[in-house]
Amino acid sequence: MQRRASADIYIVGLGVFELDQLTIETLEVLKKVNSVYHVTRRHLELCAINPKTYDLDSLFERRRKRTDIYYRIAGFVVNSAQDKAPVAFAADGNPMFYNDISWNIAAIAKKRRLRVEALPAVSCIDVLPMQLGFEPADLGLQIFEATQLVLYEFPINPSLSTLILQIGYLFVRLTSPPSRWRRGAFAPLVFHLRKFFPENHPAVFIESASSRLKPTVAFWSEVGEIDKYRDEITPSMTLYLPRAGVPKFDAARWNQLDLG
Repeated sequence: MQRRASADIYIVGLGVFELDQLTIETLEVLKKVNSVYHVTRRHLELCAINPKTYDLDSLFERRRKRTDIYYRIAGFVVNSAQDKAPVAFAADGNPMFYNDISWNIAAIAKKRRLRVEALPAVSCIDVLPMQLGFEPADLGLQIFEATQLVLYEFPINPSLSTLILQIGYLFVRLTSPPSRWRRGAFAPLVFHLRKFFPENHPAVFIESASSRLKPTVAFWSEVGEIDKYRDEITPSMTLYLPRAGVPKFDAARWNQLDLG
């Protein structure tokens, strides 16, 4: 398989379960680049694909402001590409979904006139509907980031399946959330959700399996009781809210369209 053009930096995703979901396209890139940089837990597996693989976890200082650290890592990757392109930056899941490092790499590289190519990959958004048993095309699916949902008071359509990502980083500015949440930490989220869902509406927390040694973890609560489970919420969890019902529609319009 020959690529049509060469990039200076490839931004690739490894999927969410070991390297079982690695695409053929991504595998080809990882093999041919001069260096692979990552902040995943797949160092040994990546070294088996390309011995010139470097774990940037040392730059990922745990108790620093996330935005500063993400920009620092992005700058390191771009600097490396200027000396020894092509290089690749590898992330878990899809590299452009909720990944500020990847977007920073693209922005910094553009200013320096470096060519960047991001490759498609499997993300939790692909996996969760199958695990949770809902069809995104059945009326629709809406996806929010937890902090932005509450901060901007985005309206939620309760008739659609809802995924709220990065629930374990609600209002967290550092690279890791607290080991124990203070009581009421999730109260702002509950307050916002209750504008659209009844207090006893089911709220499912799930973290998909990332390896054979780390199986899927899930539990459920009611919307009004979410804060009681604050210390069970892990950094990688997503909150799933099933749709609250099917909205009414205009029967005359249905017949006019001959939808039968």
